[in-house]
Amino acid sequence: MSNAILSNQEVDALLSAIESGQVLVGQKIEPKKDRKVQHYDFSRPDRFPREQKRRLQKISEEMAKTIGITLSRFLRVSVNVELIAIEEFSYEVFVNSFTDPVCANVVNLNPLAGFGCLTVDVGFCLAIVDRGLGGPGKIPQKIRPLTLIEESVVGAVLSNIIEEIRLCWLKMVQPEWKIEKMDTDIKSLQIAPPTELMISINFAANGDLGNGTIILCIPVMSLEMIMVKSKIEKMKREDEIVIIKDVMRETKLTTSVILGTTQLMFNELIHLKVGDVIKLDNKITEDIRMEIGEKTKCSGKPGAIGKKMAFQVSSVSY
Repeated sequence: MSNAILSNQEVDALLSAIESGQVLVGQKIEPKKDRKVQHYDFSRPDRFPREQKRRLQKISEEMAKTIGITLSRFLRVSVNVELIAIEEFSYEVFVNSFTDPVCANVVNLNPLAGFGCLTVDVGFCLAIVDRGLGGPGKIPQKIRPLTLIEESVVGAVLSNIIEEIRLCWLKMVQPEWKIEKMDTDIKSLQIAPPTELMISINFAANGDLGNGTIILCIPVMSLEMIMVKSKIEKMKREDEIVIIKDVMRETKLTTSVILGTTQLMFNELIHLKVGDVIKLDNKITEDIRMEIGEKTKCSGKPGAIGKKMAFQVSSVSY
């Protein structure tokens, strides 16, 4: 800190500034916080509607649980996977967002047009290999490219993940997704034109293997095809009612025919024996009732058909 003393002129100027309000005494000035800059292409605004993003959010949360269960089952360790973000930007921006080597996989989105991309941190992949080959399954301090054998091990795990992810989309489409190619240089894949809009679904994995990031990138055009197709195939209300009625007609229900009711003392009940006669409340000329779920549905007369008891309906309650 400087030990300089203010001159009389500087003191007078400071007092004048305080009186005029240019300098506030006792006010704490907080440093400005750096804001996170998010990429946004104003020439190509977001095309994915908010309603469809909500549907995608639910599917992505289901995918996160599925990925965690698959990794835990396959590697026999505890792995928790959470959805952290769903972003939309061009393929060029997506590729340039990776500064470190990453395990990038080309995903065939058949029967949809285009290709997707599944990326996993190389360090997390090395932990998967270490665990899969009998080791403790820890991320190494020094990250290196995968060998051919390690790529084969990681490819088997990721193929299982893609298969489980595929099942999460069955309500909207019949996907036949599979991994076709793996590379640590994502810029060499060229799965889409640089200006192609993509949806990036980001997952965070943590647990016994350490922390890692898993990203599923799908062209917006392919997702639009899924959403539009599912909307077209949505049934009309009249058709749904017809199907519901058909199902209800085939549904089996348990019915009970009540011959009558009465009240007994507990002492009488425990001393009942074969041959005893119990007097019911209703008369022999009255109809008996048929109940479904404790609700009277029909009334009628008891009878017999061959060697089986029968019930003849005389009235129906609605």
